Amino acid sequence: MKDGLALTESAVRDHVYTLLCDLLLQDSLPADHDLRESGALNSVMFLELFVRLETEFGIHLTGADVTQDNFRTVESIARFVCAKRADV
Repeated sequence: MKDGLALTESAVRDHVYTLLCDLLLQDSLPADHDLRESGALNSVMFLELFVRLETEFGIHLTGADVTQDNFRTVESIARFVCAKRADV
């Protein structure tokens, strides 16, 4: 994914969805699944997500990027990743 190709927000969302399903060992997630409220991501899983987002989307994340709004749902993560990719 980090090959510099322009990705649509939909493609990013689909990939983030797949990453989260893999991390959570789920076949699917509801579109509005609140990762924070549900406690679905423990700290180790969150770090794995953090690293995979950096690696697979070619973005650099900082501690300042880790906010509840950026990592609450698949949709919010996809929007965040698209914004970070636009900054690259």
